[in-house]
Amino acid sequence: MATVWTVPLDILSRWLDSDEVQTFLSSNDLADASADPKVRLAQFATVTESLQQHVGETYTSVQAASAALFDGINTGLGVPVGLKLAALRLVVTAVHQTRPSPQPLPNTVTEELGRYIFALRDPRSRRVFYVGSGTGNRVFGHVWAALEENEKRQVLTDPETDSAAVRDAVIERIRAIYDSGHDVEHYVLAHGIGPAADGSASATDRLNALVAGFGLYERGGDRPTLTNLSGGDDGKATRIEDLALLYSAERVPDLPVPCVLLEVKQAASREATAEEIYAASRQAWPAGTAVRNTSDLPLIVFADNIVRAVYRAESWEIASRSADAAQWKFTGEVDAELEKQFVHKRVTPDRVGLKRWPAHGWVPHLTSARPGL
Repeated sequence: MATVWTVPLDILSRWLDSDEVQTFLSSNDLADASADPKVRLAQFATVTESLQQHVGETYTSVQAASAALFDGINTGLGVPVGLKLAALRLVVTAVHQTRPSPQPLPNTVTEELGRYIFALRDPRSRRVFYVGSGTGNRVFGHVWAALEENEKRQVLTDPETDSAAVRDAVIERIRAIYDSGHDVEHYVLAHGIGPAADGSASATDRLNALVAGFGLYERGGDRPTLTNLSGGDDGKATRIEDLALLYSAERVPDLPVPCVLLEVKQAASREATAEEIYAASRQAWPAGTAVRNTSDLPLIVFADNIVRAVYRAESWEIASRSADAAQWKFTGEVDAELEKQFVHKRVTPDRVGLKRWPAHGWVPHLTSARPGL
């Protein structure tokens, strides 16, 4: 087990909620602290600013952490020992085990990816620290080099093109990430890139990659800062693990008739529990009379073209009503048999006669004669 000092993304909320900080601000008789509340408030503000400036950084000793966080504060007021200790206690972390390095991608996945542009992101700060391109397993090349995974590096098919300075900087960052108990986030910004001779395709690929790369800095929500990302997931960067799941997954068998496909984006999260997926699936849907009158109707929940859950609708209730139509939410149970057949398998719009999924995510499949209607 190793001990490191990493300033987390949520340091501001932790800092403001700290009992030690609250005591420092409210008490006038603390040792090594000014009796003047204005001075203490100013000292608190400078440490707060320093913590925010160092978000995502990891230090391997308390001396290094203290020097980075406090030695650069030159307000003339100093930083009381109690305030330093309060900050250091919030950033100390015990690393029990280093994360394993990524496994090579299956050939079926690398064939689907073709040539791609990728980004490496530091999970401690959510900042991209490297952008590259390649084929095969190039996306993992720097991590394998940093962790000295020489056997895995044997599967790399395209040459390293970075300068020595860039390579050293990337490897240093990766080792710091793993030493802190985290691992690198790998994103594909664009894949299936056309040949360089095709100027139009190449320009489009570069544009898509730029949009996806900038999208990694979005805070989330329905109104992205980058307007290119408005209206859906097109153009967004994709975790390599999600692409590997998509391209290695079997296609779903024939869909049951009748059924409804529900696109629930929240279900794609690796952290989503079964209860959370069910809750997200019970959002308001435009369920018509034919759907609501079908007993035990299968509801197939998918996200990123992968089936995540299957339910049987037992009842429907009104979620909202407008002048034009009503929205309904269902109550149901997991269908264990259908989940064995469908979950973790790939479903695409052509399976219901569509070219792309509708933005609203509601896809009834009530008859074989009229799929997707």
